[in-house]
Amino acid sequence: MRKVELEQGDLYIPIERARDEFSIETNSDAQAFLDDKLNQFFGNRPEYREYIDLYGNINGLDRYALLVAHGETNGKWAYHDGKKEYTVQSWINRVDGKYSGLLLCVCNPGGHTPKSKRSILVVPDSDIDFRPGAERDPIFSLLVPKVGELDSYTIGYETEQLRKQLD
Repeated sequence: MRKVELEQGDLYIPIERARDEFSIETNSDAQAFLDDKLNQFFGNRPEYREYIDLYGNINGLDRYALLVAHGETNGKWAYHDGKKEYTVQSWINRVDGKYSGLLLCVCNPGGHTPKSKRSILVVPDSDIDFRPGAERDPIFSLLVPKVGELDSYTIGYETEQLRKQLD
C-alpha cells in the first residue's frame, strides 16, 4: 500500500494500481488524482464536505484519507494489496480518528456498512466506475459516529447543529 501525504488529505492506494491503472508516479500526480476524487465525492454534495469539515473542527480532526482499491465481497468487504487480502474494516480501524473523513473509493458489491468510532465515513452503495460516461454515478452514504447515516434531507439540520456547537 502506498500512502501519499498531501495537503488536503492522504491517498492510500496499492502500489501496482497507482502505477499501472492511474499513472500516479509523483506527488503532483497524486495531488491531481486526489483533487479529482474529492470533486467526484463532493462536487454535487458540497454540504457533505462542509459537514465533515465542521465535525472535524469540533472533534479535533482534520483532512481526509482516501482509500482507492478494487473491492469484492465473499461475506466480508475486502480489497487486495499485492497478493494479500485485507478487509476494508481493518483499514478503517487503522486510520480512524486520524482524519475527519475517510473516503472509501472501493467497490462495495455486497452493500456492506462499515463502522468507525471517530472519523466520518463516506461509503459507496455498490460498484464504482469513475470513468467519463459511466453508466451511473455511484451513490455515497455519509456515516457519522454516534449519529448514523445522514442524507440530503437531514444534512442541513445536522450542519446547523454543528455550527451552534462552534458558536
